[in-house]
Amino acid sequence: MTNNNELNHVHPNENELGASLESAGAEWRNWLITAGIAVVLILSILLYRSHSANNEEKASRMLGEARNGQALQSILSQYPNTSAAKLALLQLAKAQYDNGDFVASQSNYQDFLSKYPNHPMAAMAELGKIHCTEGLGNTEVALAAFSQFAAKNPQHFLMPMAVFGKARCLQELKRYEEARTTYEDFLASNPKSLWTSDVNEALKQLDSEARRPSVKM
Repeated sequence: MTNNNELNHVHPNENELGASLESAGAEWRNWLITAGIAVVLILSILLYRSHSANNEEKASRMLGEARNGQALQSILSQYPNTSAAKLALLQLAKAQYDNGDFVASQSNYQDFLSKYPNHPMAAMAELGKIHCTEGLGNTEVALAAFSQFAAKNPQHFLMPMAVFGKARCLQELKRYEEARTTYEDFLASNPKSLWTSDVNEALKQLDSEARRPSVKM
């Protein structure tokens, strides 16, 4: 005969069964909450990526169609966090420089450098800023900056622009021999440069200006 203790051992009482079911239910609810949070996070990430990709596409298309400063400003205001906006800022600075607005151009070049110091185009912004300094008539400051840029970036594709800027500043300061030496040193170091004809033309203009008698007032 089976005693009561054996029955109690084989078949848990109702209290124990209820506690077990309640515990399982709590675990199930916790799992559902955790799974729900994970789903929300995944959906949020996917929606964000989709939204970002859509913005990148729109901004890139606008950049390709931009023909003036107003169009570039629209990209900056509507899609400020896109890759296209970074390039739009550079293009805007260049357009302002071409229009003779050196103050606004220099400000935007500096804005680019402050926000994106490690961007592949950071050197272009740095050199553009120096050109603005030259355009504003701060020739001595520009001369030092061009020289520093060329020395710091000897293999950069923009290095010739810095060298020519240095030579221009020297010519503006009527330091003709130094300007000539700067051009000639470039030719000696880069005999097959694509800039050879431009440098030779600059040398002719330099010699012509150097021979021109100074007008005394």
